[in-house]
Amino acid sequence: MIKVSDITIEKIRNGQLQNKLPEFFELKKCIENNNWHKNDSVFSHTLNVLEELKKLLKIINNKINSYLNQKIDNYSKRDLLFLSTLFHDIGKIYTITTEENKFTSCLKHEKVGSEKVKDILKRFDLSKKEKAIVINIIKYHGEIHPIFSSKNTNIEKQFADFKQRHHDIFIELILLGMSDTFGSQLKDNNMEEYNFKSDFYRRIIEN
Repeated sequence: MIKVSDITIEKIRNGQLQNKLPEFFELKKCIENNNWHKNDSVFSHTLNVLEELKKLLKIINNKINSYLNQKIDNYSKRDLLFLSTLFHDIGKIYTITTEENKFTSCLKHEKVGSEKVKDILKRFDLSKKEKAIVINIIKYHGEIHPIFSSKNTNIEKQFADFKQRHHDIFIELILLGMSDTFGSQLKDNNMEEYNFKSDFYRRIIEN
């Protein structure tokens, strides 16, 4: 069985886990091209998101830190967030399409990914409850992006609904959404939107 502690960014970069997680390394073949990803592989993007999460977890306040340190069964919420981040875009390789303008999209990759990851998680020493948490974080991680948009005129209500609907994994979804944004190329392609999202995330984390 694979332990979460066996997985590190360095090992992934060095290809050491290719035999254990071949599906993840297949993401090198999945190349996205849109405002968030400029001819970037999902593999590369995910590593960037993991790096951003690592940096983010060093500056979170004590309240969030204590929350993430809570143990479920075998693992802490922090461990499960890391694993969810690793596989958050695993569904993109099955859903990617290219439009006439050569931009790509991966509609419903979250739902597809939450199904595909079930087989992968069988290799890990996770409890049933821990697997369910990882699956749900992956399934719902994309909901936050359209809410935190400068074009959205109903942010507060939608955000309140989002928080209530996912209260059990709310912090995890916020931290993943923030890392996902920071680990993208949105800053290069749409600075105004990037700043808007970043400011919103930072206000939530600080409060």
